[in-house]
Amino acid sequence: MYAVISDIHGNLEALEAVLADMPDGVELVYCLGDVVGYGASPNECCDLVRERGMPTISGNHDLAVTDLSTDLNWFNPVAAAAVLWTREQLSEENAEFLRTRPRTISTEGAIFVHGSIRDPDEYITTSSAAEENLALLKSRYPGTPVCFFGHTHVKAVAPPPADGAVLGEGRFDLGVGGPYLVNPGSVGQPRDGDPFASYVLVEEGGIEAAENGRPAGPVVTYRPVEYDIERAQAKIRAAGLPEMLAERLAVGR
Repeated sequence: MYAVISDIHGNLEALEAVLADMPDGVELVYCLGDVVGYGASPNECCDLVRERGMPTISGNHDLAVTDLSTDLNWFNPVAAAAVLWTREQLSEENAEFLRTRPRTISTEGAIFVHGSIRDPDEYITTSSAAEENLALLKSRYPGTPVCFFGHTHVKAVAPPPADGAVLGEGRFDLGVGGPYLVNPGSVGQPRDGDPFASYVLVEEGGIEAAENGRPAGPVVTYRPVEYDIERAQAKIRAAGLPEMLAERLAVGR
């Protein structure tokens, strides 16, 4: 069993709560990027990710913070302010860690990206974008049942799970139908109206999908986690970061 997390964004309280929630059977934690940006604890979050030996992807905020040539006009003013603040705080050791992460990780059972298969900075927010990336998943990684992606901060499974794939609320057997794109949601800054931190657990070896010749696929379970939002907000305010970054944590937007 392994876990997939994404978009920590310097929120130490959320990251610690998520790690504490993980069952003892979790052998590995994959991080889909954006360890920093927005939140007030960039070094502490990097330290935890490194200490846990998480296979980690570079997200767009990770690269913007560590590459001084990044054109911040691509970021909204609040995000740009957070990038500039984080650059001043981040240790060189952690900056080197973030800038040297890959943009894609591939295993026998899954592909891990930040934005999408075709573009690490793409937001998959429409059905057409999902369909196009599913086509790429099938052509580039035939037989791979799932691509995990982040970047949007919104939990998602595409296409909608096939008949027989839904095992319960927030639990899916991805060996049925598919392949699938799965967004675990955000640890540190959810944007789907749910302020809880979110991640997924992945158990390999689901139901056989003999009708399409696929091997048993993984079972994915979403895990919402409460954390100390007020403490995270207080740190953001004390750091002098934009007030919006504190306020949005309480509403998950």
